[in-house]
Amino acid sequence: MRVELLYFDGDPAAMPARQNLVEVLTEDAFETPIQMIAISSEEDAALLGMRGSPTIRIDDADIDPDWNGPLGLAPRSYGTDDGPVPGKPIIRRAVERARGWGHGRRG
Repeated sequence: MRVELLYFDGDPAAMPARQNLVEVLTEDAFETPIQMIAISSEEDAALLGMRGSPTIRIDDADIDPDWNGPLGLAPRSYGTDDGPVPGKPIIRRAVERARGWGHGRRG
């Protein structure tokens, strides 16, 4: 499983997002490295398909496939409760999709 976290340098949401990602991967017993990718320009953000900062992709799929905001360095929102830091439930759903676990948690 390939895991990427794209962010702009200095984004205060990047490290909390990484922490949530690490916790989900650990809880689900995945020893997968997280590729941290610092993006410094709007051009690079567009080239890499960054959908705001932070953006998490698992196996090249955004953790929020329904998000339709613009590409770029702007802070990203993950819903009214999560704000710019993606919560563990949205990350867990993305991991489950990537692993082909279907709709619920594997028990």
